[in-house]
Amino acid sequence: MKNHNRTYSAALAVLGVFASLSSGLLLFLAGVSTAGVVDTHLPDWSLPWVAIINFAYAIAIIVTLCARRLKPEAGRVLTRALNWALLPAVPGGTVVGLYGLFRADKENQ
Repeated sequence: MKNHNRTYSAALAVLGVFASLSSGLLLFLAGVSTAGVVDTHLPDWSLPWVAIINFAYAIAIIVTLCARRLKPEAGRVLTRALNWALLPAVPGGTVVGLYGLFRADKENQ
């Protein structure tokens, strides 16, 4: 039988790593694009905002993973809230959010 909680936690950890790496990359691109070196087809103001959003997702993922490990009752509440917050983060966040809503923290699977 597949342990969906373990699979969900692993997927969430991978998504957290991607969110933190992309946040750093976007901040780097924002800094480089102000010098006029990189043409990104995006407005210059959007790169720092998307980096901040990705960083917020990474922090929320870390907090949720720690809560799931240390305080399972609080972890369930944070997991539910994070899953709803991940739905607009297309495509990876949406997949992880849907998986968490339908499979994570279910007693009889």
